This record gives sequence, C-alpha cells and structure tokens, in this order.
Amino acid sequence: MATKDQASTERNCAEECLVEMLRHQLTEIMPGNSLLFATASKISEYDQSDVISLAERSLQEVLFNPESSVKQLQIIKEAGKLLTTSSDSKVERALATTIYHAAIASCLVHNGNKITQHSYEKLDESFALLIEKTWMTNELIELFSQARHICQSKRNKK
Repeated sequence: MATKDQASTERNCAEECLVEMLRHQLTEIMPGNSLLFATASKISEYDQSDVISLAERSLQEVLFNPESSVKQLQIIKEAGKLLTTSSDSKVERALATTIYHAAIASCLVHNGNKITQHSYEKLDESFALLIEKTWMTNELIELFSQARHICQSKRNKK
C-alpha cells in the first residue's frame, strides 16, 4: 500500500508529465508524429483536404488564431473526442479531453459558434474544471476563461 508521501510524489510526477506533454502537443507541427493529426486523418466525415489544411501548423497556431476555420476546429474537436475513448493511458485521455474542449472554446471565442451538443451550462462547468488543473497552460486558461464568459452570457439570456 502506498504511503501519503508516495501518492503525493506520484501525483506530482503525473502533473509534471502532463505539463510537458500538453506543451509538446500544443507546439508540435502537424503532421510530424502527431497522434492528433493521425487520428484526424481517420475521421471519414471530413474531406482529406480539410485535414491536410492543418498540416505544417501547430495545434497552438490553430487554437489561438481567430482566422482558423470552424471546420478545422471541428476536426480537432472530433480527433480529441476519438482519442479520449481510444486511449488506455489516463494521461493521454486527460490531454485528449483538454484538446477536445480547447477546440470548442476556440470556436466559441473566435468564431462565435458552438460546435457541440453540450449545453452552455455544461460547457461552463467543464471549462471551470479545466482551468483548475495545476498542469494547464496559461494560454489555455485564458482561452477557457474567455469561453466561460461567453457561456455564462448565453445562459443568462435564456
């Protein structure tokens, strides 16, 4: 049985690993060795030219660029969603969940579109949980915060 110190050390190592892996996923030029790009290429509902439009760009470039298309963000969202269900690794699922929500947040913030069936209330809750993660990057915290503001204003209009 693990002691409290061992559990704390394991948690810290997992969080450090998540920080490093998230930064790598955000800055890696696609396709490279990008699992996200490879997964997106397998999604048959999108034309391959749409997927190829993501090549030679980093995920960070697409997520934080107001000129990224809704279709590009949908592809990233769907690839993230697929990775959340296909990965055996808890760390990879956490990264995929983050990427999934980042694409939704980006589309809300930069395009004014909601690319999910989730309610604004549910999205607000999800973004709030992600913001609280100690391994979340500052850029994503800002994106999720902006998306939360939009979700809250949409909820208040009802």
